[in-house]
Amino acid sequence: MLMVNTLLRVSLEEDIGQEGRNSNVHIAFDPQLDARLVIKKIPKSDFTQAEDFFNEAKMLYATTHPNIMGVRYATQDKENIYISMDYYKNGSLNSLMSKKHLTVKEIVRYSLEFLSGLHFMHTKNLVHFDIKPTNILLNDANRAVVTDFGLAKYLNENGFANPDKSYPLHIPPETFKFNKSSTFSDVYQAGLTIYRMCNGNEFFHDQYRKLNITNSDELAEAIIKNKFPKRNSFLPHIPNKFQQIIKKAINPNVEERYESVLEMMNDLSTVDCKFDWRYNQHTNTHSSWTRENETHIFVLELKKDDDEWFTEGRRIRKSDNKTNKMNKCFTNGYNTKDEAFKSVKALLEV
Repeated sequence: MLMVNTLLRVSLEEDIGQEGRNSNVHIAFDPQLDARLVIKKIPKSDFTQAEDFFNEAKMLYATTHPNIMGVRYATQDKENIYISMDYYKNGSLNSLMSKKHLTVKEIVRYSLEFLSGLHFMHTKNLVHFDIKPTNILLNDANRAVVTDFGLAKYLNENGFANPDKSYPLHIPPETFKFNKSSTFSDVYQAGLTIYRMCNGNEFFHDQYRKLNITNSDELAEAIIKNKFPKRNSFLPHIPNKFQQIIKKAINPNVEERYESVLEMMNDLSTVDCKFDWRYNQHTNTHSSWTRENETHIFVLELKKDDDEWFTEGRRIRKSDNKTNKMNKCFTNGYNTKDEAFKSVKALLEV
């Protein structure tokens, strides 16, 4: 066997910040390919033995799938490992969520896409262990793709595997209880990712801030005892059936969770998206929901005046922007936002 040492040059450009990241990821220019790529830079000091340097690259290469990020090449220098992947200008699911709230139709579509990649991983006895919005990219066809296999592990003969580290806010409850993990951990993290897609990142992180958690033991207690996340809290436009699917996926009890990603996908594919409202939070006291058909745009607003919440609705004709009130959507007398949300939910489903 002839071994050849080669020289590969890349120009590292923008450092792409990620939530709970375990390595540095850069947009880079490869002069050999005359292309922009994404380069993941991993210090060799992160590994206990040299044989593990290219494990992540090997896993990516071994799981070629339309909804899994492929690897272009992997290389090294004296201090680091470099894994090269395609650059997608659309960025991550997380970056999309920072720009707008997603509609139910968008959430279901993106979820089925990234879950398809995750299911394929599981057929290879591989667990991702780091499913979160920053690790789901949107390719140039605007399809969701799973990336970052840095924590991934193959299951042992007993069906268990444990990651070397975890993103704290996505740690499954069973990790704290039994210190054993499996494909159920990916189901939990996928469900939590979809929960965040439904409610928005700010809602998720605000829950965590309000708990005033100061150490890992307090976080463990909050996750195990169903205090984080708030499993019964959803924005009004999320259908009840969809809520039940998510709550099953993130159930603290593994035995009551989905047994497989495929089972979860089958239920997701039945979610009714006919009322495809988009939520917008303008201020703390003003929110709105909009949807449209071929001829009209429908707007429902929730506002607060002094200590009272009230709703207003209007229908806008696209052809001439003529606006009419939707009388049934004019309601008032709500003392709390939660109380108003219940009314909004009923109005959105009509």
